Parts: sequence; C-alpha cells; structure tokens
Amino acid sequence: MDWYHLFVMSRIRRGNCVFVTWSGDHEPRHVHVFREGRLVVKWDLDRWRPMKGAADRRILALLGELRKEGLL
Repeated sequence: MDWYHLFVMSRIRRGNCVFVTWSGDHEPRHVHVFREGRLVVKWDLDRWRPMKGAADRRILALLGELRKEGLL
C-alpha cells in the first residue's frame, strides 16, 4: 500500500507517549506507540501483544486505559 492511502485516524497523547492509528493500515488492528519521536512498540489490538518492539509496564497500563475508554 502506498503511504498516501493512509490517514491518521487517531493521535492520542498520554504522559510522554503518543498513540497513533491509521485508517487503511494493514491487519491486524494495531496502534503505534511513540516516545520522544521514536517508535517504542507496535501493539496488536486483537491479540493484545507486541508486533514490534516492547511495551513496559507504563505503556501497558496506558494501553489498558485507552482500551477501557473505548479509544482503541
């Protein structure tokens, strides 16, 4: 898929992390988590596990909060 077919669907800042999803992105549903402009983890929302990188306890807690709030 070409980059111009992707549009930022959501961009949520929590603490020092930014959680980004794109419409039209590949399966499975996932979120990209950035800290200080660098990708920390690409998180699979369906299987609830990392696809790339690693999530520390703080990121896991934030992912859980966003999921509970219906934002992911």
